[in-house]
Amino acid sequence: MPADLHLHSIYSDGSFTPSELVEMAARKGIDTIALSDHDTIEGINEMIAAARLRDIEVIPAIEFSTSQDGVEIHILGYYIDFNSRTFLEEVKRLFDQRLKRSEMMVEKLNRLGVEISFQDVKEIAGDKYVGRPHIARAMKKAGYIKEIGEAFTDQYIGNGGRAYVGREKISPREAIEIIRKNGGIAVLAHPFFVNGGDSLDKKSIELLAEDGLEGLEVFHSRHSQEVSGYYLKIAEELGLLVTGGSDFHGESSPDVKIGDVLLADEYVRGFREYYKNRRKI
Repeated sequence: MPADLHLHSIYSDGSFTPSELVEMAARKGIDTIALSDHDTIEGINEMIAAARLRDIEVIPAIEFSTSQDGVEIHILGYYIDFNSRTFLEEVKRLFDQRLKRSEMMVEKLNRLGVEISFQDVKEIAGDKYVGRPHIARAMKKAGYIKEIGEAFTDQYIGNGGRAYVGREKISPREAIEIIRKNGGIAVLAHPFFVNGGDSLDKKSIELLAEDGLEGLEVFHSRHSQEVSGYYLKIAEELGLLVTGGSDFHGESSPDVKIGDVLLADEYVRGFREYYKNRRKI
């Protein structure tokens, strides 16, 4: 039961539809996947419908971007009740913030002489979600950059760049509370790569566990074997679930392919059993 539990679609900052992700997973022989788009669950129903035709299990998920003491920390929520009214209201609030932020970045680019319109960006996105990768693609299409990565620099929309716009973020504790209140399992994403390159140590993870964190993304495309071993030990010592995934985005991260990181059967079984047992409580 090979599993890739960290995928992104066009509904956030990926470049493939949920249905296309299912087909890609099927070709790789992956039978368990999770769509963990940033701050939205828009693509989950599409992925579930497509996966039924391929006999692939979909774990409904989301990835919250949070901030604590100036550090951006991503919290994954698995097995969330994505039909919960309170959950949908919270997600919509975060989604609307992302949309406004993208519009402001386009305005700042215009002032820098990059003449693209927000309508151009929305057309490239093709749906309600608009993020930095779509802005980058609009810049490439208009001839201001040759490669998508050039947009994510200090010159343009990289973190802290001239056209970058930050956004209000919830705290990790708030994200964990939202996830657990709506039936989900809260997992710390890519602990070795937070805030654009920093890493979290055992003490930091332990504090998150005290706030209700239940799992650790030990295996990730940015984790070396040594790093994965380090976080596996921490997960075992703190009694946290072990998860993993490629964090596949598509065009914005061409070096990462779906299935590059697969979670071993023993961890998939443990994750699934933990969820089933908790539902009985």
